[in-house]
Amino acid sequence: MKRLLLLLASLLLFLHPAGAQEYVSTADDIALGKLVLERLAASPKQDAASQMILAAKALLDQPYEAGTQEGREERLRIYLTKTDCILFAETCLGLVRTVQRCGPLATFEDLAATLRRTRYRDGVVDGYASRLHYTTEWIRQGERNGFFRDITAELGGVQDTRTIRFMSENPDSYAPLKGESNYAKENLRQIRAMEARVNGLPRWYIPREKLAEVEERIQSGDILCLATSIDGLDYSHVVIAYREKPGAPLGFIHASTSAKKVIVEPRSLQAYLQANKRATGISVLRVSE
Repeated sequence: MKRLLLLLASLLLFLHPAGAQEYVSTADDIALGKLVLERLAASPKQDAASQMILAAKALLDQPYEAGTQEGREERLRIYLTKTDCILFAETCLGLVRTVQRCGPLATFEDLAATLRRTRYRDGVVDGYASRLHYTTEWIRQGERNGFFRDITAELGGVQDTRTIRFMSENPDSYAPLKGESNYAKENLRQIRAMEARVNGLPRWYIPREKLAEVEERIQSGDILCLATSIDGLDYSHVVIAYREKPGAPLGFIHASTSAKKVIVEPRSLQAYLQANKRATGISVLRVSE
């Protein structure tokens, strides 16, 4: 019985105050988060690019799992022991920005405060539609907050003018939008309003066939958002640029849907894009110092 109680305690979700809101996590995730924060603070390489790679490598082999943010009640959910692609990049960014802001005194609560500012519109958790569901809005808010700079246009990127509407046109793919309940209908109404706002935001991407011309100007530690040809969707994948050594082909670290975990992708970015015909190009975000 004692062993059973200890096991249940280790699996129990924790609710902690983080500023004006609460976050949801687990003992294992909190422990890993604290460990990575300590490693980043103690690292002799303090530039943002090196710190991004250090954070990414600290999460290697953590399992890929979709839907970790879903629940009847919208909360800031923080998991490092399971992730999807954008949450992986966002978590690495959050870890780095937290250490940049708080130094060796950084706590998991500080990380929660950082992630709230990246994941929710204006940093406020207020229902399902307050989360930044489209990468375009995530980029624009992160740039506005000074977390990174979108350098896609200066690398020769072209503007993507396609209309974003994937969520509202595929409500059955999202539990909070599915069905005829007042809850689902109100969420869908808010998502449509959000899509209208997002369609007013500019976005640029470097077409796949132009990548070779700018590849040398992309750095390890940059966040790469893979644009997609899927109708109504802006981006389908988010990764962290990585080179094994100077002069090596540009690769990346990501939460892989095929490997089902965080990996250093064995293919170069060029080869990966060629194998994924719906990936039309990339947007490049450089993390601020």
